[in-house]
Amino acid sequence: MTRTLTTLLATLSLAVVSAAAAQKTTLTIGGQPTPLDTVKVGGRTYVALDQLQKALTAAGGSNQLGAAEGCLNDWLFNGTWRLRATAVKYVPDAGNGNYYGWVVTTEFRNGGKQLLNLANTGIEQGVSLALKDGSTKDLGLGGIASAFRTGTDLPPGAGLVMDLPFSWQGGAPTNAQLQANPPVKLIVPVDVSALRRGGSTLYKTVNYSQDPSFRVNLTCRK
Repeated sequence: MTRTLTTLLATLSLAVVSAAAAQKTTLTIGGQPTPLDTVKVGGRTYVALDQLQKALTAAGGSNQLGAAEGCLNDWLFNGTWRLRATAVKYVPDAGNGNYYGWVVTTEFRNGGKQLLNLANTGIEQGVSLALKDGSTKDLGLGGIASAFRTGTDLPPGAGLVMDLPFSWQGGAPTNAQLQANPPVKLIVPVDVSALRRGGSTLYKTVNYSQDPSFRVNLTCRK
């Protein structure tokens, strides 16, 4: 094969790839249809890793959790706890040094048959928001121990309504920047390994489903 023919074929290959790059393919990620830019080469469809990583993060984290998933107002159940998120609101920066950001109103109910509290059942760390741009924000103001009032004992059927603050302080990012980057998912991990570390009789009687974490799509409502 001559050098001229090789160059021509390489140029044609690049042209084909370039044309294919404009194609859109819709994948289901985290239960949601997600359009991605794709390239088809040799009968196979490819997507850029950075684009896929961003889509996975928006769906609930690059390390995707198995989880009970639903929309706002959906009751989710993991074998022990029932959770629903009912509202998302923005608390603006008033310029007085206070915290500002997104607040998600949630309700937890004891779906078991015994007295339980959140602190003894693996719901401790990692509660976060996935934002529109693919970034995440951990629960602020002391974390879950403060916001969830995890030491509160709840009899079967009883619950707590809690506003979860995902907060910034100091004027960066600004109100406009935050409001242009709203939350799309609430992620509530459940650490099943905590049930095997001992220290409480409750650890022996909690019955979780195979995927006990929660993930709420904040862009849809039931």
